[in-house]
Amino acid sequence: MIDSNENKTEKGVGEAAWEQPTAHRTGAGQVTDPYPHLAELRREGPVHSGSFFNHFNVPDPTAEVWPDAKRFITVGYAETEQVLKDNVTFSNAGIRKMTEYVFGSVSLMGSDDPEHRKFRSLVQPAFGRYGLGKWSAFVAPRLNQLIDRFEDRGSADLYFEYCAEFPVYVIAMTLGVKPKDIPQFHEWATMLQIAAATPDEARAARLSVEDYMREIINDRRRSPRDDVISMLLEREIEEDGEKHKITEKQLLGLICNLLPAGSGTTYRTLGILLVTLLERPELLEQLYDNRHLVPPVVDELLRWNGPVLVAPPRLATCDVTVGGVHIPAGSIVEAGIAAANRDPAEFDDPETYNPHRERRANLAFSTGSHFCMGAKVAHMELITAINTLLDRLPRLRLDESKTAPEITGLWYRMPTSVPAKWG
Repeated sequence: MIDSNENKTEKGVGEAAWEQPTAHRTGAGQVTDPYPHLAELRREGPVHSGSFFNHFNVPDPTAEVWPDAKRFITVGYAETEQVLKDNVTFSNAGIRKMTEYVFGSVSLMGSDDPEHRKFRSLVQPAFGRYGLGKWSAFVAPRLNQLIDRFEDRGSADLYFEYCAEFPVYVIAMTLGVKPKDIPQFHEWATMLQIAAATPDEARAARLSVEDYMREIINDRRRSPRDDVISMLLEREIEEDGEKHKITEKQLLGLICNLLPAGSGTTYRTLGILLVTLLERPELLEQLYDNRHLVPPVVDELLRWNGPVLVAPPRLATCDVTVGGVHIPAGSIVEAGIAAANRDPAEFDDPETYNPHRERRANLAFSTGSHFCMGAKVAHMELITAINTLLDRLPRLRLDESKTAPEITGLWYRMPTSVPAKWG
């Protein structure tokens, strides 16, 4: 245990009144740097009893979901990878109780094969070669539009004026949302992140998204377009040995699944990355002349301090031993992907942010059948966002006249701000 009060910031993060409590529920403003304690836990063993919230002395917003279940966490790479890859022993039914009110009856995150494979295959084209072009068409124009708003000022909080303003815009435009409705859509998307809102708040957000999207779906049924919703409406799904077009209920469920992944994690990652670069001015200066460094800079950030510390909880379907620890059937297991990504048994000098290290796979986007479908889209967005800043803002540097930013959060990591100057 550690006293989380030692790591508290004043207000957590978020400008809007609805955003601050959602971030606070998952540790923002309560845990600033979890890595020393994670390293201590890893030295003691790769698997521990309790939840990550327990280990950081932070109120657990998931406790009421599994009040009687034993809880375990993994902090070693091999053990975390084992849990993530074995969907039979470690079922995604562990998160199903939490996803029912967030996503409804359709849950990519809270399902196992064959149900998971069935729905994943429906939406996979939206993130493949076809979908990547649809997403990328909105990215650069939006990024340049945002920079136009503050370029002449010579300074800005890039977290709120840049990072937070583009990923949700991109996914909203891809889904056919009207530009004027995007701020409201952003709020709903945030409420749909697991554990970020109370069950009632999450359910209300889901119902609002469903009501909004029905009109768009009905419009695409009448007049199909070259967009993601029209593409999904043409997809066929096989159930009980028969194929049929996707139902409205299924489509709405998939949309609610995609929203939080396509918005919150991407802009928080960009914010963390910008703070990391601004604190390393020599590296940032290298990027202006060596753009080939941008992809490894992104990849190393995802390993070193990504936006998600814990993968969605899994349910142990039978008695199993992981890392020498006995885990009884019915236990909830939290796979610590951020802790695993700093395991010295897997990475040399893992506590150091080093984009020049040999590039290799990590667990930031999970692994196995639940590897993040949006990984390519997120990677494209992050690389484009960094390159666009470098193209538009010369001599980008930390604005030291402002309060120094911190990276905060437990389940979800995010910066308190990104104060920057240029020119």
